Amino acid sequence: MPKKYPVYLQLADLIERKINKNEYPLGSKIPSERELIDAFGISRMTVRKAIEVLIEKGLLTRQHGKGTYVSQAAVHSPLDSIQSMGKFIQDSGLLPSNKVLLTKKAKAGAKYSKIFDIDPEDDIFLLFRLRLANGKPFALEYTYTPYHIVPDLDSYDFEQCSFYDLLETNRIKLTQDTQRLEIVRVMNPQAALLNVEEGSAVFMLHNTVTNSSGKTIEYTRSYYSERTITFTSTLT
Repeated sequence: MPKKYPVYLQLADLIERKINKNEYPLGSKIPSERELIDAFGISRMTVRKAIEVLIEKGLLTRQHGKGTYVSQAAVHSPLDSIQSMGKFIQDSGLLPSNKVLLTKKAKAGAKYSKIFDIDPEDDIFLLFRLRLANGKPFALEYTYTPYHIVPDLDSYDFEQCSFYDLLETNRIKLTQDTQRLEIVRVMNPQAALLNVEEGSAVFMLHNTVTNSSGKTIEYTRSYYSERTITFTSTLT
């Protein structure tokens, strides 16, 4: 490398150019420290300083025991709208998909009978999904709804079918979404599914959605890595 300015900044600029040219795509792993040392004949300290520069700029993220990755662009989510996760991801310019991890019919019990204002012995439906954006983990989503809300709810393939489209087909109009945001730490298997280290701090968003009659139709608890999303709210 020519000695125009510090070598670590030259290396940082080179890596940044490769990111901008998509030679190192979003979410991909960059060459290891050893590979960079061998390729450019520089010291480990120089490589580490270059990587730290790019981490501070938000272009790279280090995953302990795995390597250094190109940071995915964080999606901005307003806390003032009702829309399906798939549409939200699509409107953000990403390709949505999801993996259904569990569907289950169960009794409401004390907690969910209170949320949905139903009898504890009434059935509810749980839909547990890993939401993906461009094939990468985006969110873990636990969605609960009264089982009777849609006939034969457990017969649908929710990897292909949108829950919100299903509600619309059954003429269920959603009018209000009460949201509560927390920061929590996740352990395995949730951490592994989100591709974050065990014990990492993530966002947990609670959504309680009601229809035009004020009846709670959906309660969803979602987990997001800070690498994939930020939340915004506008006060007027």
